[in-house]
Amino acid sequence: MTTTTDRPRATRPRPTAEKTAFPDIDDARGVSFRRLLGTELRKLVDTRSGRWMLIAILALTGVAMAVPLWIGRDTGSGILGLLVAASIPQAVLIPVLGIMTAANEWSQRTALITFTQEPRRLRVMAAKTAAAVLLGMAVLALSILAAILAHVASMASVDGQVDLSIGWTLLGHLVVIQLLGVLTGVAFGALLLSVPLGIVAYVLVPALSPLVFMATSWLRENAAWLDMTSAQAPLLGDEVLTGEQWAQVGTTSALWILLPLALGFWRVARKQVA
Repeated sequence: MTTTTDRPRATRPRPTAEKTAFPDIDDARGVSFRRLLGTELRKLVDTRSGRWMLIAILALTGVAMAVPLWIGRDTGSGILGLLVAASIPQAVLIPVLGIMTAANEWSQRTALITFTQEPRRLRVMAAKTAAAVLLGMAVLALSILAAILAHVASMASVDGQVDLSIGWTLLGHLVVIQLLGVLTGVAFGALLLSVPLGIVAYVLVPALSPLVFMATSWLRENAAWLDMTSAQAPLLGDEVLTGEQWAQVGTTSALWILLPLALGFWRVARKQVA
């Protein structure tokens, strides 16, 4: 008679408490701001709407510079006139780029994906704002380079003297105009969270505000303290602004940019994502 002995079965090691426990949320690392910034920059360039907006800005900038080139075809075009001409279409279209940056997530219903990957919404909005500012400065740099090349070509065609002395004052003014334009677009986009509504509001407010400020004599006298267009008009020149003029720029910027931007960030932080 034979007897059999049961062999011990191979048992899997039971998971320890350390392996089954979920990691502490406080130890989880969030998405770095650098990565967020790179992602927002790619969104502005890779998407169809962002790409065509950049193409439109650069194309209209070239068309605007063609006007002083044609006027000065016999005498040559100065670089100052070329830069001022280039700043006009950018002052109109650069804010639209800011609106698209701030509101695209909500118009295309991708906010849920974005804020799932990075729940800190204000951090995302800060990255969007920084991306729009960097792209706006890049467009300005390309415009300055194009103006320099156009000035050299214009003077070479008439055997004129090339003068590339732009002046730090004018460059500073152009940077301020570009920065305020981008932040205006981001403010309107964040406040309304809709690209069409943001564009309509951005177009209507500057168009209707002069009519409002012409209503009474007090508003006409103080328009530069309340209207962005009136306050920023001296920035298109190469003369140093006075303290009062800078105060007017700051006051209108606080009214039409900082206040809507703060309200927009607050709305993004509290809005339910569908």
